[in-house]
Parts: sequence; structure tokens; C-alpha cells
Amino acid sequence: MDERILSEPSAPAKVETHCCDVDHSAHETFEAQTDRWDKLGIFLSSLCAIHCLATPLVALALPVMGEVFEQDWVHVLMAVFVIPVGLFAFWSGYRHHRQAKVFALGVLGLLMVGGASVALHSWVEFFGYDLVTIFGGLFLITAHVLNRRACLCHAH
Repeated sequence: MDERILSEPSAPAKVETHCCDVDHSAHETFEAQTDRWDKLGIFLSSLCAIHCLATPLVALALPVMGEVFEQDWVHVLMAVFVIPVGLFAFWSGYRHHRQAKVFALGVLGLLMVGGASVALHSWVEFFGYDLVTIFGGLFLITAHVLNRRACLCHAH
């Protein structure tokens, strides 16, 4: 924690506590800006991860439904929503809290989900499972949660 002593000639010294070394003068603007996008990103990334985890089970239980979920257009449609939301949330969060690891984890997740959605399934499937999209979705969820925590730092 960074403690800075603020003193005036006639007033007792005040201690201002900061959670990090970032200038938080525009914190409320950044917090409001990223709050909705991170929540939407967490929801969409969770939906993507659930889709990837549920598809093999659904494919076994309901062959017709499994055929629909395995269609390339389903992955592309999810990526169309997940990628812009993630980019906006991670960039906005990075501009505010400057945590490069959170930004990098989010971008890695976006690249994995985006790349797997346009690549041939035979390129990204391992042992019959879409591990690339599953891990990409988990990376996105983790990055969105860490981004929210960093943006909700109220100790300033």
C-alpha cells in the first residue's frame, strides 16, 4: 500500500492510502465504463465455456442437438459477441489500472476463442474435445474477474 502524507500548515497530517501506483483521479469514470462491459464479458465467456463443456454431453444425449451445437456458425456467432466485449473491457480496464498480466490473459483468451472459432475443428480439437475454446473461455472468465477486482479498488 502506498501511503502519502498530506499536510497543510495549520491542519494535522492526513494519510491517504492507495491500492496501487496509478493516478485514480478519473476512477469513477473508468469504473462506470468498465463495470457493464466486464459483467457482460463474464456472462458471455461463461456461456461460451458452458457451451464447450456441455457440447460433448449434449452430443451424446441428443444427437440432433449435438449436431447444431457443433456447427461452425455457432462458434463464430459466439466469437462475434465475446471478442468486441472483451476487447473493450480489457482495454478500458488496462487504461485504468495498468495491469498488463490481466490484459495479456484476456487477449490470450480472446485469441484462443477467436482463433478456434474460425479454424477448422480438426486443427483445434484434442481427443475429441474443444480444449482450445474451453481454456480460452476459462482464461476470459478469469481475466474479466481480475479486471473487475482491479477496477473496483476503492482504497483511494
